[in-house]
Amino acid sequence: MNETQFQQYKNTVRSAFPEILFQSEIVKNCWPTIEKYFPEFQLFIIDDNDNLIGFLNTLPIYWDQPLSELPDEGWDWLVNKGIHGYETNIKPNCLGGLQIIVCKEHLGKGYSKILIAEGKKVIMKFGFENFIIPIRPTFKSKFPEMEMNAYINLKQDQKTYDPWIRVHLTSGAKIIKICPRAMHIFGNIEMWEQLKGQKILNSGNYLIEGALNPVSIDVENDFGEYFEDNIWINY
Repeated sequence: MNETQFQQYKNTVRSAFPEILFQSEIVKNCWPTIEKYFPEFQLFIIDDNDNLIGFLNTLPIYWDQPLSELPDEGWDWLVNKGIHGYETNIKPNCLGGLQIIVCKEHLGKGYSKILIAEGKKVIMKFGFENFIIPIRPTFKSKFPEMEMNAYINLKQDQKTYDPWIRVHLTSGAKIIKICPRAMHIFGNIEMWEQLKGQKILNSGNYLIEGALNPVSIDVENDFGEYFEDNIWINY
């Protein structure tokens, strides 16, 4: 990847997610390590003009328990598990998906499914048993106070409402379960006020732009805490 493509990559990641996710300590501290340890598990689609179309970020892990027992900590756990396994020389047997992103100008052209198919090829290449992903439903932020159990069953025109869940299901994925603490974000009131765009004077639950669930604020103790639920799926 050349410098221009790398900058496209960084800009695309930044524009794909709400600002709240970039406050994650796991994202801040671990992403450079993922890129360093697992370059062969970062997959990119480049067009004929050397422009970035989309990418799939993954990492290998070892998991020998039933998939139904995958942890509630989801995405955070997956990152820590992969890094720890690499640093302790544990041979992986599964591929973990961290994110699949298509550049805005190429959305709706089927590239997400192409990237998923490339992930499946990685499984075959390395002889892995599963391709597990804690997915973040695209439209859940429109219903931040709805329980995820209810949201995943929403239908529109007799189809699964959420487009990202739908893409995975039509690509052959199976839903395993919800991981209710997939991402944990913690910070002082000042941080949450910046994300909210207004002063926070009272303790309670607050809606933050792009968040899938409300944020719990404790003004007296100067902190706010956010747990994001995702959905474990497997190929």
